[in-house]
Amino acid sequence: MARTDGRDRQGSAVSARWRIVGWIVLTTALALLAVTVTMRSVMSGQVAEAANVAVVQEIEEFRTFAAEGLDPRTARPFTSMDALMERYLARQQPLAGEAIVGVAGGRVLAAQGVADTTGNVLVGDAALVERILRDAQTAGVYETAHGTVRWGKAAAVAAGEPATTPPERRAHLVVAQFTGAAQEEANRQAVLLFGVAVGGLGLTAGIAWLVARQIMRPIRTVRETAESITAHDLSARIPVDGRDDLAQLAETLNAMLDRVEASHLAQRHFIAEAREHLNEPQRRVAAALRELIDEDLPGAERARIACGAQALIGRMGRTLADLDVLAQSGNPGFVKPARVSVGEVTADVAAEASRPGTHPERHFRIEATGHADAWLDRARIADAVRQLIENAVGHTGPGDTIRIGSSVDEGSASFWVANPGAPLDPERARALLESYRSAAGTDPGMGLGLAVVKAVAEAHQGTAWVESGDGADTRFGISVPLEALAPARRPDDAFADRLASTLGEES
Repeated sequence: MARTDGRDRQGSAVSARWRIVGWIVLTTALALLAVTVTMRSVMSGQVAEAANVAVVQEIEEFRTFAAEGLDPRTARPFTSMDALMERYLARQQPLAGEAIVGVAGGRVLAAQGVADTTGNVLVGDAALVERILRDAQTAGVYETAHGTVRWGKAAAVAAGEPATTPPERRAHLVVAQFTGAAQEEANRQAVLLFGVAVGGLGLTAGIAWLVARQIMRPIRTVRETAESITAHDLSARIPVDGRDDLAQLAETLNAMLDRVEASHLAQRHFIAEAREHLNEPQRRVAAALRELIDEDLPGAERARIACGAQALIGRMGRTLADLDVLAQSGNPGFVKPARVSVGEVTADVAAEASRPGTHPERHFRIEATGHADAWLDRARIADAVRQLIENAVGHTGPGDTIRIGSSVDEGSASFWVANPGAPLDPERARALLESYRSAAGTDPGMGLGLAVVKAVAEAHQGTAWVESGDGADTRFGISVPLEALAPARRPDDAFADRLASTLGEES
């Protein structure tokens, strides 16, 4: 019994290369077939048209000759229709496939051509001549044992005789075009054209095979690159050659692989940081509990150890809270914006950091305050600034002063925390906030705190940044637009604002 995984494959089992070749060959074959059939039809039409023209021309010449009624040799009128017909036929040289026959006085005469004996064929077929003479039409097409015959006839009477002369006393000229040989030649040319088309189709199939191979080569490279990517190695990239659609596809896939690798590295760093932030406090809490079990410790020492253990447990709680924030950062409702004062947020965070017992042996002061309102999630911005404060505390010593500030400039609000610690190398400072690229998680400087800061900034359509070096203090901050998260205004909101302004002025 076959096993299925719910993902049955559908579609053609034929490779894309064969499908490309098949469609090209099919399209070319239909085009060549249409050309061959059209050309055969055109050539057959030309054969019929040439026969019709020849018949009409010969009939017109006979009518002109009969209307003149003069013997070219004596310049005198013909004495009989037999003489007229004999003189006229003696002057004609039928072409291949053409028969010119005259009937006068009960005799059937034929103009003798040098190309073939078609005239004799028509003379010898008395039934065909009789059929033509009895036909009420002056021209027509017959299918005979000799092939297709296109014919025309004309009658003439002797000078002085009335137009009502019975048919048996008239002279008739019959012109027939046997088109079988010409049609066979047209058919041979059509067959030759078909043979050339088949050869061209084979050549097209060969070229299509090579072209399809060339077209599919980048796709095969994409497949091979995808197969070389593993969960532990995401560094493979697709070679980009040229500027066509396939090159653009390769660039797009490479950009996607860059994002996947960056996300993978960020995940690895995230796990490493979380493990570091939880393992160390866990070890210290376990050690503290072991010391508390020791009954020989004095009460004051027990209290000190219990206080330290409680602090470590609180640290693990904050780490878990940071993990929760990062887990929610991709959700649509991560931020709940409202119109708040930039200065009030700065003052509240600074007052909380300066509260006694919060950060012992550190001093805090407000360096600058921005004066404007912005659409922000007050709680998330405050969390981000608290993380910057914790980061600054971890990089300063007892008695150091940490500065907290905010500013408003060119439609954005900035919040920052500066500390007098040693300046950072520019490359390391930039790597701290660039998608966890600092040694794939081996640099503990990023920490979960700065990851939370970056997540909050991006949720507000802003950026996280760091400034350091040139003898200046290290400054971490975020910049967010003032109105990016403002709700969309309806047309009646502007009217309500103008109305409220007008009423205010009147009052």
